[in-house]
Amino acid sequence: MQSTKEPEYFEEVEACVEAVLASTGNRIVLGLPLGIGKANHFANALYARAEADPDISLTIFTALTLERPASGNELQRRFVLPLLDRLYRDYQDLAYNQARRKGLLPPNVEVCEFFMQPGSMLNVASAQQDYVSTNYTLVPRDLLDRGVNVVAQMVSPATDDSGDYSLSSNPDLTLPLLALAERRNHGPITVVGEVNPHLPFIGGDARVSESIFDFLLHGDTFAQEIFPAPNAPVRFTEYALSFHIASLVKDGGTLQVGIGALGDAICHALRLRHTHNQDFNDILHSLQSELDATVCSIPAESGLFSLGIYGASEMVPEGFLHLRRAGVMKRKVYQDAALQSLLNTSSIADCASEELLLALRDSGRIQSPLSEDDTRFLQAMGIIDPSYSWRGHRFLDEGGELEECDLHSTTGRQKLLGSVAGKPIAGGTWLHGGFYLGSTSLYRELRDMDPDELAGINMTGIDYINTLEQDRELKCAQRQHARFVNSAMMVTLNGAVVSDGLANGKVVSGVGGQYNFVAQAQELPGARSIIALSSTRTSGGRAQSNIVWEYPNCTIPRHLRDIVVTEYGIADLRGKTDRDVIVAMLCIADTRFQGELLAKAKAAGKVERSFKIPPQYRNNTPHRILAIFEQGHRPALLPYYPLGTDFTEQEAQLAVALQSLKETGRNVFTYWPLLRKGRDLVKHRLDEFPAIRACLERMGFDGSDDFHHRLLAYLVAGACLTFFDDRRALGDTAASNDANVQ
Repeated sequence: MQSTKEPEYFEEVEACVEAVLASTGNRIVLGLPLGIGKANHFANALYARAEADPDISLTIFTALTLERPASGNELQRRFVLPLLDRLYRDYQDLAYNQARRKGLLPPNVEVCEFFMQPGSMLNVASAQQDYVSTNYTLVPRDLLDRGVNVVAQMVSPATDDSGDYSLSSNPDLTLPLLALAERRNHGPITVVGEVNPHLPFIGGDARVSESIFDFLLHGDTFAQEIFPAPNAPVRFTEYALSFHIASLVKDGGTLQVGIGALGDAICHALRLRHTHNQDFNDILHSLQSELDATVCSIPAESGLFSLGIYGASEMVPEGFLHLRRAGVMKRKVYQDAALQSLLNTSSIADCASEELLLALRDSGRIQSPLSEDDTRFLQAMGIIDPSYSWRGHRFLDEGGELEECDLHSTTGRQKLLGSVAGKPIAGGTWLHGGFYLGSTSLYRELRDMDPDELAGINMTGIDYINTLEQDRELKCAQRQHARFVNSAMMVTLNGAVVSDGLANGKVVSGVGGQYNFVAQAQELPGARSIIALSSTRTSGGRAQSNIVWEYPNCTIPRHLRDIVVTEYGIADLRGKTDRDVIVAMLCIADTRFQGELLAKAKAAGKVERSFKIPPQYRNNTPHRILAIFEQGHRPALLPYYPLGTDFTEQEAQLAVALQSLKETGRNVFTYWPLLRKGRDLVKHRLDEFPAIRACLERMGFDGSDDFHHRLLAYLVAGACLTFFDDRRALGDTAASNDANVQ
């Protein structure tokens, strides 16, 4: 059980480390939150002590260790270095991460992660060996089993005089860990808070008393800007995926999506569906007009969001705030199953009214006359006047006389409502989240948000969001028509999903919460799990299929297959036979690989020898997608950065150009067309393209006489010219598109 004593405050991190060691001894199992919530200063000081003292045994258990962008080659270095000065000058990298990258972790230090930045640790032996494969929701159990005795987290101070703090970005594991430790009588866990006023203060479940902390670090040293994750450019492949996915989201439903370009695209497509409905439907028709029930028989959802949607997402993406401003994410949920079920009928508004009182009575949620519990519930929800007393079922009128009231008459109900009649129900939540991570704009918006609006966001424990184990009735009532969207690296023809590792056993990222959401979708009435992936990837300049016949491992087994989406369509796999699943997957695969995949299915006897892929699914090509999105004014509706970006205009353009270079390949034959185009531009036509000149200057290529650098400049110029040939590049690629879609 956590101590209720007042915490001890420190301004010097080394003194705090001394106090922790005095409290715990030399064996420390340190739990650090994932993402931005880590107490970096404390973690670094503790690591330095363990590195210097082999008698200290230190295990660090965490996930998603953030690093400032690395510069692996000359082009990356030129792009990244100015970013480090502008966006990451305050950020203190975690020393344990740098040490394990170099193979320099001392033998008395172990670092275990259950989720890693995708692809960041593929060639780091210690990270691969010490990876822990577990579901997000089971991490508190795993931490306790390992003997966790210290938790260190960045926290935000309350702006009032309460002395409270907010776990803000990361109540996800801290709350369930401390609760489980108390239930298990685990023993003391020393809780260290690193106070940073730049971290947004978010209330609800994330608001905690100072009494949960043993030690608090405060002072200017810890008041640093939050680690930004600039939005990645969105390409037409992600947009095609997002339109299909947006057509699966029901008005009045529930949504979960993740971070990254796909999440940005989905949020933008949903916004377009509400604010530019005709354009949304025109594009959707172009993508789906030739598709039929061979693949998916789910009717497309394409109307406005009159009821709105509610967010229940382990990761709070920046796009949810854009959806909120656009009037899409407006459905509120409440912490009472009976009340929520009544509101789900759409016949009762979420405001204090006679109709609501009668409905609650008729459902059996409240009695007549009201009991003490009924009164407490109704007043907490803002449904009856706060001056009502359940004792004698009376009000005090202005003259001090007791005035009787009840539910049986119009007059009695109106008296019960009193001052709250017609006002919104209290405690509505439009977004439940476990953690957040995003751009500087996300953090700024959360810091500056109106308190009443911010009260609709409840950052909470991951066990609440990712499972139905506790409060099942309430969660089923809240999560109407849930759509849980997760991305994958590959999917097999029989519907098994590969999201976390490679064939050789190397871990790309981790399971995270994907299994939790897939399993939840199978249990929740009306819910669906949506696995999204591009049908192909480019490696070494060559396209490879992400839909495969088989793979040595999987993240989601085939018996949990549900909906899979590629840029070419939606495959509804739930409840289908193996043969029909394989046919559906073939129909959303890239045409270049359909023949080989079909041959393997036939050879295994899973599809009849006479089967042929229907003609309407034999034109699954990038050219078809490009042709759809390049029509008319569509490019202007689909910018590279629909939610804005921390990049400057030149950096936003360069990010797209450098990504295309990376995918081109690494030999002179694949680079030659770009080299030739770029050389001609730089030598003869650069004055015609001041924007490309600005990009070259941003990369430090202006006036370079070095032959190698000139070649790199030609490559960048050629890639930038290709970028400017894209009609989407004619606008301001670095600016948010909010103004254009509202």
